[in-house]
Amino acid sequence: MGPKKTFEDIISETTIDDIEEPDATKYINLLKDKIVIDQFPLKIKIIITSEFKTIAFDRIESHYSNPAKVVLTQNNLSKFYDDLIDKFKAWVDQFKERGSGFDFNGIKSVQVKLYKYEYQRASSYIPLQFKSKNIINVQNKNDNKCFLWSILAYLYPVVKNKQRVTNYKEYEDEISMRGIEYPVAKEDIPKVEKQNNLIINVFALKDQTNKQTFHPIYVSNKESEKCYVVDLLYIENNGNAHYCLIKDLDSFMCDNNGHKQFTCRNCIQGFQREETLEKHKKICYDYEP
Repeated sequence: MGPKKTFEDIISETTIDDIEEPDATKYINLLKDKIVIDQFPLKIKIIITSEFKTIAFDRIESHYSNPAKVVLTQNNLSKFYDDLIDKFKAWVDQFKERGSGFDFNGIKSVQVKLYKYEYQRASSYIPLQFKSKNIINVQNKNDNKCFLWSILAYLYPVVKNKQRVTNYKEYEDEISMRGIEYPVAKEDIPKVEKQNNLIINVFALKDQTNKQTFHPIYVSNKESEKCYVVDLLYIENNGNAHYCLIKDLDSFMCDNNGHKQFTCRNCIQGFQREETLEKHKKICYDYEP
């Protein structure tokens, strides 16, 4: 087993062939410990080489290949492997149902390709596919400054027509965007924080219809009681990306159930007591989201 460098968008490519386990489910569970992943988000492509044999001991090899899948956070890995097991077993069953007389005889090797996954620069307005009183979606249809308008919507709240850019135009120069290009890239957020004494956190919804896909993509490492804390929602649609303001993260996370919770911005876990959250953060913030 050994990794090798490949194209620019590939993080690593590894072939694993040293697992002695005939059962496919157990094999893939053992495989998890062999795959080293230390950055998220990324795409994972798996190619499994399996052996099939007949009663007469004829043997052939066949390859299962899954499309590269986006894995957003460490917490999503378990679902990725569960899906891999289900799809691989279905592929084995389909192979046997062809009537070839070959039965599954084990996995010979697994090729693992890890690809970079880059979030797009957020730019112009995208309508939300859900309703929430805790989201302000500024309709910047004629510019790519949704990042700026969302911050201003937090700093200079209005009572009516919160989605209109015109409500925030007069405050545009209150935020220093010196050296920052629009649309704003995730890599530029620390500079915005430093220039404006802000703490900015960004969360994404991979699927707007499923809050279970809500996850952090940028969590500020700044700590100061004197800074405003701004939480932004990042969404994508048809090649475009967009920032919205999350007015109250704790309220947003309990939109559907109405139960108050205190949310860890690093892992999105909710707690009933603020004291419990503070104890949790001392451990959780040692890890990247």
